[in-house]
Amino acid sequence: MVYMVIAYALVWAGLFAYLAFIALRIRAVRTELAAVEELVREHEARQE
Repeated sequence: MVYMVIAYALVWAGLFAYLAFIALRIRAVRTELAAVEELVREHEARQE
């Protein structure tokens, strides 16, 4: 029975770690997207 509790806890810990990793990647992608959008705006402003 102790092994089941340990396995259950490990699965939840793994799930939370995976979700934290995904959240960090989403934040990084949003930051990069904002930088690209700014570059596009600057490029369009120069062409006008």
